[in-house]
Formats: sequence, C-alpha cells, structure tokens
Amino acid sequence: MTAAPVLLSRAEAPSAEAMRLATVQPGHARRLAMEAERAALHTGDWADLSVARRAHGVAAMQLRNLDEAMTQLRGSVSAARRAGSAQLAGEARMSLASALALRGRAGHAFREIDDALRELSGVSAARAMVQRSAILQEMGRVDEALDAVRPALPLLRRFGDAQWETRALSNRSLLHLERRAFAAAEADLMTALDLCERHGLELPRAYVEQNLGCLKASKGEVPAALEFFERAEHRYRGLGVEVSSLLVDRARVLLAVRLVGEARAAAEAAVQAYSRQKRIHLPEARLLLSTVALVEGDLRTAEEAANHAAREFRRQGRHQWLALARYARLQALLVRDPARVTAGLARRSADDLAAAGWEVPALEARVMAGRLALERRRPGTARQDLTLASRARTAGPADARARAWLAEALLRRAGGHRYGALRALSAGLHILQEHQATMGATELRAHVSAHRGALARLGVSICLEAGNARGVYQWTERGRAIAVLVRPAHPPSDPVLARMLADLRATMTEIEQHRGAGRPTAALVQHQVATERRIRDHCRKAAAPGTDGGAAPPEIDELAAVLGPAALIEYVELDDELHAVTVVDGRARLTRLGPLTEIRTGLRHLPFALHRMASARTPQLSASSATSVLDHVREAFDRVLMQPLARIVGDRPLVVVPTGLLQSLPWSVLPSCVGRPVTVAPSAARWYRSARRPAMSPSPRVVVVAGPGLPGARDEAEAVAQLYPGSVRLFDESADAGHVSTAMSGAGLVHVAAHGHLRSDNPLFSALRLADGPYTVYDLELLPSPPHQVVLAACDTGRSHVVAGEEVLGLTAALLSQGTATLVAPVVPVPDGETAPLMRAYHAQLRAGRTPAEALAHAQERTRAEGILPLAAAAGFVCLGAGLQ
Repeated sequence: MTAAPVLLSRAEAPSAEAMRLATVQPGHARRLAMEAERAALHTGDWADLSVARRAHGVAAMQLRNLDEAMTQLRGSVSAARRAGSAQLAGEARMSLASALALRGRAGHAFREIDDALRELSGVSAARAMVQRSAILQEMGRVDEALDAVRPALPLLRRFGDAQWETRALSNRSLLHLERRAFAAAEADLMTALDLCERHGLELPRAYVEQNLGCLKASKGEVPAALEFFERAEHRYRGLGVEVSSLLVDRARVLLAVRLVGEARAAAEAAVQAYSRQKRIHLPEARLLLSTVALVEGDLRTAEEAANHAAREFRRQGRHQWLALARYARLQALLVRDPARVTAGLARRSADDLAAAGWEVPALEARVMAGRLALERRRPGTARQDLTLASRARTAGPADARARAWLAEALLRRAGGHRYGALRALSAGLHILQEHQATMGATELRAHVSAHRGALARLGVSICLEAGNARGVYQWTERGRAIAVLVRPAHPPSDPVLARMLADLRATMTEIEQHRGAGRPTAALVQHQVATERRIRDHCRKAAAPGTDGGAAPPEIDELAAVLGPAALIEYVELDDELHAVTVVDGRARLTRLGPLTEIRTGLRHLPFALHRMASARTPQLSASSATSVLDHVREAFDRVLMQPLARIVGDRPLVVVPTGLLQSLPWSVLPSCVGRPVTVAPSAARWYRSARRPAMSPSPRVVVVAGPGLPGARDEAEAVAQLYPGSVRLFDESADAGHVSTAMSGAGLVHVAAHGHLRSDNPLFSALRLADGPYTVYDLELLPSPPHQVVLAACDTGRSHVVAGEEVLGLTAALLSQGTATLVAPVVPVPDGETAPLMRAYHAQLRAGRTPAEALAHAQERTRAEGILPLAAAAGFVCLGAGLQ
C-alpha cells in the first residue's frame, strides 16, 4: 500500500524557509533556494518558483554577487506574473529595486519600488517602505529617507517582523548619524541589538555592530569603534559574507588617527572588493583611497582616485558625494601646484560641502580659503572665511572644534593679536589632548597627534616671529612626544595577551627554522601577520585611557633647577628651517641655525659610511673612503647644529632634544660632542620626568642577558656580568621571554646583548631576539615595574620611528614611557662582536661612579683609537633619558 503524499503549506515549503534565511544565513539560504527552484520547475509551481528565485536573489545580494542577484530577482518577477500573483510580483520588485540601487541605477530602482508599493499591502508594504528609504539613503536624500521609514516601523512591530524592524532601525541609525543625532542613533541601534539577541539574527546583528562602530567613530571613541568593527568582522566571516563597507568604515577610523599604512591597505581592499561586486559604493572607496594617498604624499594615486570618484558620483547623480570628491581633487592640486588653487576655489568648495552636509570637510575648506587669502594679501576676505569657520569651536566632534580654534587663531593673528591667537591655539590643543587621553593604546595616542601638530606649529611660528625663546620652547614641547608621557595601562595580568605573544614568538622561531632548512614559510608568515593583528587589536581594546596626556611642559625655571651646570638644546624645525632653543643657567635663548638642506644630505650619507666601516669584509680602500665621508658629514653636522651655539653652551654636558629628522643621529660623531657627556630625549618634558626620579634605584639587582645568534654576545655578557658579582645571568635557553620579563621588572640595571629589529610598518612589533623568539614593545609594556637603567647592545634598538606630530614609537620610547630613567643603545647598525670593548669600558666607568652619559663619553673616547671597527661600534651608541644623573 502506497502512502499518500504529505502536502506542505506555502509557509512550510523549502522556498519559504530559504526566504526566511536569506538575510540571516545567506550561504545556506542560497543552497535551499536552488533545491526549491529545481523542485518548482519540475512540478510547474510558478508561485513557489517565484519565492525560491527571490530567496536566491536576496541571498546572492547578501553574498555581494549583484549579477546573480538581479538575474534571479527578474526571474522571480516573471514567475510571479505567470502565477498571477500581484503580491509575489510586488515582493520580488521590492528586492530587485534594492539590487538596482546597489548597482547605481537609481531611476530603475525607484520605478520598481513604486510599482511594488502599488501591488503590496500589510507587512509587505511596510517592508517596501523600508526598502524605499534605503534607496533614498543610498542616494544621499537623508530627509526623504527618514520620512519614508517613519510609518513603516509601527506596522512592522504590529506584525512582529523582527528581521525587518531590525533592518529599519539599523538603517535609520545611519540617517541619524548623518544629522549628528547621536542619542537617537544609539537608541535605534540598542533596540535593534536587543531584537537580534532575542530572535537569533546573526547577520543583522553583524550589521548593527558595524553601525555601532560607526557611531563610536563619529563620537571620536576610536578604540570602541575598532572593537565593534572586529566583532562585526568575526560574525561576517563566520557566515561567509564579505562586507566591503566594513573595510571602508575601518579605513576611515584608522586614517583619523593617522595609522596610514593600515588605512591604505583597507581602502585598497575595499576598492578591489567593490570593483568585483560592481556596486554603487565603489566611488566612496576610491574617494577614501584618494585621501589616504594624499596623507602619504602619493599625489598621483590621490588625484587619479579623486577623478575616478568624481566621474562615478556624477554618473550616479550623487551630488552630495560629488562635492566631497571635488574637494579631494582640490586638496591634491593644492599640494602639487599651489599657485592654481585660489581662495575663491576653496570657498566655493566649502559652500558646496556645507550644502551637502559635510561639516568637517566644509570647515577644512573654509580654513583653507582663509589661509590662501592671507597668503595672497587679501585680509578682508580671509576674515570672512575664518570667522565662519571659527563658529564651530564650541560644539561638535573634537577634530571639528580643534580646526575651528585654528581658524580663530589665524583670525586673531591676522588682526595683530598674538596673545589672543596663542590662547585660541591652547584651547584647540586642550580639546585634542583630552581626546587623546581617551585612547589607551600607545599607537592610537601617538598617531592622533597630526591635528595637534598643526596647532603647535602655528604657535611656534607666532613665537618665532616675536623672537620669544620661552614661547618657542613651550609650543615645541606641546607639539611633540605627548604620547610617551603617559604609560599605557594594561591589566596587571593579561593571560590572553601573554598567550598571543607566546604564539608569535613560537611562529617567528619556526619561520627562521624553515628558512634555514630551505622549507616554505608562506603559511607561517600568514599566521604571523594574523597573530600580530590580533595582538594589536587586543591591545587597542584592553589598554586603559591615559590620565596625564595633557600635562603642561615644565617651565624654564623648573628645567634649570634640574639641569644644574648642564645645558639643554631643543631643536625646532619649521618650514624647512632649523632653530634651537638653549637653556643655560636658567636663561632661554633662541638661535636660527639655517636651512635643513645640508642636514638632509648628511643623513643620507652617514648610515652608508658607518655601515661600510662596521663591516669586517669591507676592503681597506673602501673603509678609508667611508671614513673620509664620515669626516665630511660630521664636520657639516657640527657646523650647522653645534658651532652657532658654541658660545652659549661652552663645554657643558648636554641634554639634546632633537627634531624627528635628527632622532637617529649618533651625536658622539660631532666634533663638538667628542668626549662630552650627551644625553638625548624625545622631549624636554620626558627628560625632566626621568631626571627627577630618585638617584638610587629601589633595587640593586643587575640582570645580564645574551640572546641567540649574535656573535660575541655570550662573551660580552660574561665580561659585563663579571663586573657585577651576584648579577642575574640569562644566557642560552634561559634567555627567554618569561625569565627576561621576571628579571627585568624593577631591576636596577639591565644589559642585553642580542639582535634587535625596528619595524617601521608597526613600531610596536620592534623587538629583541630572545631564545624563544621576538621580545616586542608589547612585552615591555606589560612589565609590572620598569628597570632603572637599561643597556641594549643590539643593532638599531636606540632608533625610534617618528610618526605624525613628531611622536616617537619603538623600544626606547616604550622603556622611557614605562619609567626607565636611562637607556644606552645604538641608533645605527653596529658590527657583531665589536661592541664588547665599548661595553666593558662603559660598565667600568659606571662602576667608578660616573653618570651614564659621562661613562658612555669616556668609553667612546677609549675605543676611538682602537681601529675602524671599534670606532664604528662606539659611534653608533647614544645615551637616552636622564643620562646626566
């Protein structure tokens, strides 16, 4: 006996299940829909075929395949007609309208959605209203979009349609953000998040979390924004969905804090993804790439991307975005050919941007117009533009208010009110310093400094005009190294970070082993990159906000009290000219040193000469030639940097605060510095704090470490350890991260002989090579208590990476910001095995009671006469931090 077939209701059919899952689990929904299509074609059920094809098309949209989506959705409309169902045809048109809008075919999209609304009723009509609002939103018609979604929400709630209510709330939150209605946006998103949690809506939840990231970014809460983006990305990845808008959103946030390399990678990935998907948002990604490229100085890419974006926005009829693209083009032109950009062009751009609702870019363009008018001696028009721009200084996001205070400062300066201009700049700096202090992670605090640098440079310029040495000092200090004043606060115990750092060390060790054996490393390198990203993202979230990022620099009298008989030289760079502020016996003086041309040239030749001298394989003739180059360069440096100050500083010990350009200069090579105690600091404030630490370390413990793979490291470490009976010796396998961290914490003196590596792509992964792999800046930041003095006898470990606003990042900056008083390390490559004589002499002088700067100067003098290799080894080392105490 044959059983009767089981008949399914339309709601129970596989096609309906595929439709239910299309926006929640699109990959699974697509497979279900394809099976339902085959079944419906076999039975000739046109209504079921329409639903299956619509589910297939909506899932393809979520998976970013618009060609497939439009084919299926047109097929759904056709099947609905054959079934004689206006309701199904209207639902299919509604989804087709969304695909057409994403493809940039706005006219066709509106025709389809209007036809759908005539055919639909009830909950389907409410969904179509949400879809129409989304299309208007894509076209930048914010007010119309808000009006369209408003009547849909009560209907969706009445029918209990959680998916579409979530979509409507999430979309409306972005419309509120356009109007900077943060409270309303957050209320919508929190309601949407609650719906997702109660109904298990995974993909909609990812969209909501991405929009929460946009909300946090709009409010200037960068770590929170990045955390929400990470959550959304994790969900998208789990569902097999590529959401290109997340790349754009992340790139914008990274650019805002001047993490330009990461921002460019994200922007380029977004352009590629949108190009594959042929989506309407491609010009937005191009526009972002243009901005990132401009910040990097890549003018060709900046102009090409801006031109592409402008053409595409014009073709799409998206005039709001067209204003932004034209402004991007104007910015690139201003850098490439300033004479072609007039104040009138900038003013028209500001008007267009303001009309389109772009608040911060309009403010930037208005300030640009004011500056250009001032430069071209049109004070009347400049006052009009700057007055308009300055009105935003009391409300809005931190970057907008800071720009408005910059406009106010320019306005007051043009009116001859220097003091008022400086007060305006101080107000802008205060806003940015408060904003910076909310960012716990070191790199976020450092990279957000670009806007602060612009304010500080104007302050320096005003004080230079007045010949005000104390003012130049104060404004230079306010523009540099604020990030290293605040110790990043990680949890006292962070097992998650510890595990990730251990994984990174193991991976790097395995990579070296594979390379040594000639085995492939691609998979391991990929794992290394992924692990570094997890570490970076974890630390951005976990670090607590700073508390004293806005601390004022010490006054000259305070500096003088700690300096004693020493002299301080703070170098100041402005408009390619170098100046120096000296502090001697409580008096500050200002000296113009001249153009930077000779310094830039010398810095290109100096590493080459020292590298040739440092290699035992260099032929005698080449070594002699390198020595001649070094002699020429050192004389040139001395002529520019020291000789104009000779009468002021005499033969006193020196505290040197270099500009970013001079951060890696080995000062002992300058004739005026030979035999003289010199200590280098990223800022006078940093030196002042280090110098005021107690002279005696709370711990007498001495730690000596010898890392692997460095010729002569063990011999050097043994020789140093013999000078300190009872010292902790970590050699061979015992020189691993765990033992080194435990021993370093709170130690009086630490000496490390190991390979070092500065990472310019991410300075916080700069590392010392230990037995179990790289020991990074992240490891140093987790030390419970900093060591008092540190010697890093490892290549390049004294070099720092300079970022926007003359912030410095790297191993030395990390130790100094942790509270280490003094650090001795090389700023150029040093010859393996040749540092031992210098280090023995240095520690012997230290044991004899000399200060670190005195000990290094005497040790360098002793090794100068021992040949080219010892000379090269000695020349590379500098004393950083307190030094003279």
